[in-house]
Amino acid sequence: MLKLMLSLTSPFARKVKVALIEKALPFEEIRVDPWAVPKVLLQANPLSQVPTLVTDTGETLVNSETILTWLERHAPSPPLLPAGNAEAARALAIAGLCQGMIEMTVAIVLERRRAPEQQSAALIERRTQALQRAMAQLENRFHVQRDRFQIDAIGVACALGYLDLRLPEWPWRKSAPRLTDWQAWAAARPSLQASAPPAV
Repeated sequence: MLKLMLSLTSPFARKVKVALIEKALPFEEIRVDPWAVPKVLLQANPLSQVPTLVTDTGETLVNSETILTWLERHAPSPPLLPAGNAEAARALAIAGLCQGMIEMTVAIVLERRRAPEQQSAALIERRTQALQRAMAQLENRFHVQRDRFQIDAIGVACALGYLDLRLPEWPWRKSAPRLTDWQAWAAARPSLQASAPPAV
């Protein structure tokens, strides 16, 4: 059986867990705190990062994008990518944008955890502006379809969910009515419900 090592608050791990559930693949969930460098995680992944997936043949995969690529080959149905080159490229473009949004959010969170005198207001502002630009593009470019839930939708749902978790003061919904409506629909999916992080 597949083994997924994850932290409940990691948006990168959440993307993988959502994909596993959407593909109806059985897996064992192993919850770890990567910051504590737990032995069980370190034995599988010297980087002590989540997500880490151990395949049914004992191979260890790290990095959410690597894992998602493998999952698509391991269990191609239902697909994470739409059929057609143009449609697949569009979905990957949205997924990549969302990956960047998550990374920007993580950077802001980590900077805010530093001692006040060590924080860089300029860095936080730069990351915030990047998020604002990405949100505007996402609002205009993401096709809010409800007949499929693939790699682009997974990315959007997890990126927006992580914003709500870590930057709840940022009112992204005021400038993104299409995404607001879609996110409310997506959040009710079983895969999103089962992977929802605890309130922090």
